[in-house]
Parts: sequence; structure tokens; C-alpha cells
Amino acid sequence: MCIPLAVGLAVGALGAVQSIGQYQAESQAASASQKAYRQQRTLNQEAANRAYQQTQLKLKGEFDQASQKAEQLLIQRLQAQGATLASGRTGQSVGGLLADAARIEGKDLGALGMNLAYAQQDYFFGMENIYQQQRSANIQAASQRLAKPSAAGLALNLAGAALGGVQAGMALKPPE
Repeated sequence: MCIPLAVGLAVGALGAVQSIGQYQAESQAASASQKAYRQQRTLNQEAANRAYQQTQLKLKGEFDQASQKAEQLLIQRLQAQGATLASGRTGQSVGGLLADAARIEGKDLGALGMNLAYAQQDYFFGMENIYQQQRSANIQAASQRLAKPSAAGLALNLAGAALGGVQAGMALKPPE
């Protein structure tokens, strides 16, 4: 009578130890998974920040170039107008020549403005693309996380181990 009881207790205890060990291993894996997830999100944020900075610098470069080009256009207009005035011409033709230099500058400034508008549009599309890539990478990182095991699951496993021990002991008990 003692042997079936001892076997039943041993089987139940072994099952309980295995259940507890499995619960601890799953808890550690879930914690490691959560830590890896947080690290990946940090890396994704850093990569997005670098991409945002590059996109902003590119747009700043476009504006700086446009500013330099506008200065060159102003200098060219003033030189053309100065040359016209220095030539000694008089009358209405001088006014037309002066207006022509301003017209050429205005046309070139308009084209410059359109190029800046396209650069800004490219900037906004680039920023949106960076955001979407970061969001996608975060979703992918989240999908790799492991769920924490539940205490209720551990309780069920322990109850199952106890039941297994009882069944093992009952199987060894001689019939009465």
C-alpha cells in the first residue's frame, strides 16, 4: 500500500517541478522578448531620426542653393540695367530694356520657386515614407514578442500533475 502512494507522490511532484520549470522558462523568454522588442523600437526610432535629419538637410541644401541662385539673378539684373543706363541711351527704349532685365529675372525666379515647391513636396513624401517604414518595423518587432505565461495556466498544469500522480498511484494499487 505504501509503494503506490510513494509512486503517486513522486509522479505528481515530478510533474509539478516540470510545470514550474516550464513556467519559469516561458517567463524568462517572454521577458527577453520584451527587452528585445524595446531595443528594436529604440533602434527603429534612431534610424528614423537619422533619415529625418538627412531629409531636412537635403531640403535645406535646396533652399540654400535657391538663395544663392536668386542672388546671382539679382546681380545679373542689376548689371544688365547698369550697362543699359551707362550706354547713354535715352527715351522709351531705355525703359523697355530695363523692364526686359527685370522680366528675365522674374521668369528665372519663378522657375526657381517651382523647383523649391517640388523640393518641398519631395520632402513631405520622404518624411511620410520614413514614418511608414518606422511604423512597419515597429509592427514587425511587436509581432516577434512572446506572450507572458499566465498564472492560471501554471495552476492548471500543477493540478494536472497532481491528477497524474493520483492516477499513477491508483494504477499500482492492488484490487481489493
